[in-house]
Amino acid sequence: MGVVKTNRLSLAYAIEQSLGVLPGSPTWKLLEPNDVTTWGANTTKVARDPISPDRQRRKGTTTDVDSTVEFEHDLTREVFLDFIEGYCFASTRYPYSGATTRVGPQQSGAAFNNLAVDGDAGGDSFTHDTITTAMTAGRLVFSRGFDNSTNNGMKEVDSGSTATVTEIANSADVMIDETPGNTDNATMEIAGHRGASGDLVWTFATSTLSSTVLDFTTLGLSPGQVIHLGGLTSTNQFSEGVGYARIVSIAANAIVCDKVSGDLASSDGAGTGIQVDILFGGFIRNVTVTDSDFLERSFQFELAMPNLGAAAATRWQYAIGNYGNQVSFQLPLADKAIIEFGFVGTDTENPTDTQATGASTPVKTVQTTAFNTSNDIGRLRVQQVDETGLTTCFKNVTLTLNNQVTPEKCLGTLGATELNTGTYLVDVESQLLLTNEDVISAIKDNETVMFDFILKNDDGAIAFDIPSMTLGGGDLELPRNESVRINTTGEAFRDATLDYTLGVSLIPAVP
Repeated sequence: MGVVKTNRLSLAYAIEQSLGVLPGSPTWKLLEPNDVTTWGANTTKVARDPISPDRQRRKGTTTDVDSTVEFEHDLTREVFLDFIEGYCFASTRYPYSGATTRVGPQQSGAAFNNLAVDGDAGGDSFTHDTITTAMTAGRLVFSRGFDNSTNNGMKEVDSGSTATVTEIANSADVMIDETPGNTDNATMEIAGHRGASGDLVWTFATSTLSSTVLDFTTLGLSPGQVIHLGGLTSTNQFSEGVGYARIVSIAANAIVCDKVSGDLASSDGAGTGIQVDILFGGFIRNVTVTDSDFLERSFQFELAMPNLGAAAATRWQYAIGNYGNQVSFQLPLADKAIIEFGFVGTDTENPTDTQATGASTPVKTVQTTAFNTSNDIGRLRVQQVDETGLTTCFKNVTLTLNNQVTPEKCLGTLGATELNTGTYLVDVESQLLLTNEDVISAIKDNETVMFDFILKNDDGAIAFDIPSMTLGGGDLELPRNESVRINTTGEAFRDATLDYTLGVSLIPAVP
């Protein structure tokens, strides 16, 4: 038996079937934490302390156990997808033909189960388990995680697809037969739609995307969702440029938007002779407990500890029945974006020499590029409800989601039997340059403002949107030889129109 070294540990997780119970064949996935700040059970004991001439305590008894798991992780798109549903307590709405049908949700997003590539000479295709409705021509999918590079990337769906085969258009038969293993984490996500030549038109004065042929109501989009107007290359972009936009309303031949950024915030997009792409993916927002998308997801964590057992054998410890309690997304100046995860669980078991089913063959992590705060911010701003900008120059930002999870204890049980959740809190802390006196007024007058930011890299984009928030704080910092700064806090609350506090849009690929 030797000393357990921190740098030799590994941390993995699996989604539970019910609180504290794994499914029969759980899927485990390794994490890449920067620091595991809290792990396991905090045991409470009460000693006997009788009045006695020997003036000594008697052996006490174990009375309680509190179990928590907390760790810091670089913000990557994959680790975000792994846990965001557990912190929003909601299922992701995935785009699909005719509805918001969820197509094979996996731990890494809207993927198709048992995915493989068929590189037939007669036309390339993806094969997969049966889905609700066959993909229609013009849909865009983005694949990643295949060994053959030609099988990865943005693909346009062709006509003739079925519920088990998605045909790929204009591929020149370059895709190669490949059947990934269960742990390879190869995925194909719905990534948008490619319009017919000249069909999509953008009018910046009314922030409206219009069409003649395409019925926008078949795309499975939602009000509040962020989309990207324009594809990965200029071939599928408006000649005037590209931009992000948030959906306000959806009709058959018109999508009205707000919060438009990029070239299209001040320019029309004619689209003449161009097959313009609209890029989008899943959309998640907090919902009421009676909503069909409400989800109570619990996680189990495994800590592998080499050298703990006899003859330097590895021992494993499992923290079970964990709800997402608090998570903070931190954007420091000129650095990596990071996440601090906090979970509250029902128990942490004693170390064992028997590894959980499936844990020895964890799923690979594919989307490993960390977002940085210098080059990967596509948009970051606070604005008034009429879209008048208050500031875009931030020194740092921390967004915190808090479910206020508390353990429920019962007589006769050590540890928690259930977990309770409180009011869903979404808070922002930031420091920004004082460039607009209206920021001070907005704080003092308790004005409702909007806050959003978009992170993007080669793995795709994550768009955070708070539609209703009030600002607090307001103290100034006046450092010598530098610009004046103002420290602010933000308390988000339920938006009267969208009926949620936080909306997150997940786009598999952006330029």
